[in-house]
Amino acid sequence: MDQPVEKARDSAPSRPDGLEAQEHALIDDRIWRRVINALLATAVLVLLASALWVSQQAWQTLDRVLVPEFDRDAELVARTVASEIERADSLGIPFEQMRGMTPFLADYLKRHSAIVYIAVTGPDGSVAYSAGRHLDQLESAAKEGELAALDAPSKIVNLPSVRNASYPLLRGGKAFARLQVGMDRAYAERQIADIRWDVLIVLIVSLLITFELLIFVVDRNVLTPLRLIERTVREAAAGDWTVRPYSRARRDEIGRVMGALDALSHRIGRAYNRIDHGMAGLTRIPEPLALRLEALRRSVRLGFADETAGTIPSRVDARLPLFIFVFAEELSRSFLPLYAEKLYLPMHQLLPFLGGELLPEDVVVGLPIVVFMAFVALATPFGGTWVARYGARRVFLAGAVPAVIGYAGTAGAFTVYDLLVWRCLSAIGYAVVTIAAQGYLAATAEPGQRARSMAVFVGAITTAVICGSSIGAVLADRLGYRATFLVSTLLVLVAALVAASYMHEPRRGAGPARARLAEVVRALGNPRFAGLILLAAIPAKIALTGFLFYLTPLFLHSLDVSQPAIGRTIMLYGVFMLVGTQIGAWLGDRGGRYAMLVALGGLMTGGALIAVTSVDPRAGIAVAVGVFGLAQGIASAPMLALLPILCPEEARTYGETSLVSLLRLSERVGSVIGPLLAATLIATSGYNATIAVIGGLSAVTALLFYPLAMRIGPAKPDATRDSTA
Repeated sequence: MDQPVEKARDSAPSRPDGLEAQEHALIDDRIWRRVINALLATAVLVLLASALWVSQQAWQTLDRVLVPEFDRDAELVARTVASEIERADSLGIPFEQMRGMTPFLADYLKRHSAIVYIAVTGPDGSVAYSAGRHLDQLESAAKEGELAALDAPSKIVNLPSVRNASYPLLRGGKAFARLQVGMDRAYAERQIADIRWDVLIVLIVSLLITFELLIFVVDRNVLTPLRLIERTVREAAAGDWTVRPYSRARRDEIGRVMGALDALSHRIGRAYNRIDHGMAGLTRIPEPLALRLEALRRSVRLGFADETAGTIPSRVDARLPLFIFVFAEELSRSFLPLYAEKLYLPMHQLLPFLGGELLPEDVVVGLPIVVFMAFVALATPFGGTWVARYGARRVFLAGAVPAVIGYAGTAGAFTVYDLLVWRCLSAIGYAVVTIAAQGYLAATAEPGQRARSMAVFVGAITTAVICGSSIGAVLADRLGYRATFLVSTLLVLVAALVAASYMHEPRRGAGPARARLAEVVRALGNPRFAGLILLAAIPAKIALTGFLFYLTPLFLHSLDVSQPAIGRTIMLYGVFMLVGTQIGAWLGDRGGRYAMLVALGGLMTGGALIAVTSVDPRAGIAVAVGVFGLAQGIASAPMLALLPILCPEEARTYGETSLVSLLRLSERVGSVIGPLLAATLIATSGYNATIAVIGGLSAVTALLFYPLAMRIGPAKPDATRDSTA
């Protein structure tokens, strides 16, 4: 190809005649959205149907496979106990004079939580030795002749709440007594129910993860190429026929279209060069022709674009790595306090010269959450500065480094004290990565669509919370705590790999100057803004970290609730918060009473937590977590919408984004206070009193915030147009 002419002058090329009115998009956004939504819905329905079929097949096999497994466990216990009794009999100890039999049976009983009793019946069928509970059912069955005869082979009988397995005790090949092992039928049913729930959780999580992947794949392979075609056609219509490199890597229909556009640009460039060379050979150019050539030079841009011209940064580029990263952190949400409790070692054993404990055990167990939240708060301002200086992609990758080290170190922690160091590193990585993702979304947002970009951020985090807290509990139950943290380490590496491959640094314009944090802090002098922080934002975070993150796993574990069930309970928070967010946004936009909704969220939280103390704790905690998530969701969007209403002068001076950053930073104070408050109260007053105090704090602060809500009244429409920023 002939050498193209130099690129267009510094001034943008003017549009050819008839193109000034061509401002609308070539492909309507609404058409895109309908097509993509239909495609995603079809894919999800197909996946849902296949996943439901697989789940149904798994459920049908549970009873057939697991119940015999429980029977085999009982048989193994029976063989071990029977061999000891038969050995004592072979030594000549009379059956009626076997001393220490009850403690012997009780010792075996303690080792197996699924067994409710172990008993030995004599030749007449009466119970001679026993240990455990529900023995009345065994004695009743013996009197009514429901048990196997003395010389009968092993037999299993279902009693009202016990599955009784009977085995003969032999002397010289003949039975002299029978061993009775009672399996808790409720235990077996709970195990089967837990596995069914696990199957359902895996189904839900797999669908949500698949949905995230579908969004990413569709955006990368359909939407972004279509945007590239649209941009190329629009620029060509405006006179820009620059040759771009992005069509060479594609071999599909879109690649052929882009190749045709590139070929057309080459032909136009060659034609332009021929005209230019021809004109150079003329000694005299007529004035009309000279004017037309000058107009052509002003309206046409030719040249070669650099490699970055073939990319269009998209919100989805950051959504998938952000989802994977937050998913990695949320895997430990349901068991982190339990892991810290397992690693706890009294300080005086590590440092004998102290002679005593510096902090109670409950407080030490809560410190991993405290230091995590504290270091997230400390690192967040630095993350924002680094994003502005180095770009979101580089900062995302840099933040993944301490996160990987932190999760790997957490998996290999020796005590709760070195666990604190690893959680600090994880917190720094979490703060930096989330700020980088948020900055990327803000930078790639089209004019007037910043709220939609932030909704992508919230949606990715909420989905990760739902998936991570539930599947993490399943992994911890099946693989163990340490292995689950290793999974988190691998997921962070995957998130970094995706970010490195697909996040493209958007071109940064000058943009508005961002206010410094030291200047924005002056907004705290506004009593209404300070009231929002002290009476709404901080109490909400105290309840979140103190009740949900710290107390709930420990309390449910103390009630012998299984690890998967704990994860399912915590998952309810994310599910109901997702629902509450939609309700709060709808009610706020409909009535404009944002302050009332914030106060309502606090009252709902307080009422739900206080009610736990008067009902069955297992069900009460689950209901409270669900209501708490709903309340937090209802209050979240209205709380942001209140900022320009409460602080109109500060919003104009510093910008709403700076006020939101200050609000988020202030909330971290509550995140740090929550576990410390809960741990101190648990050590002195117990779980129920702690739940009541945290609930009472939420209710009282909401009532104190209520007069402020009444004074503010409904917002005017123009005052809330950017409330989601």
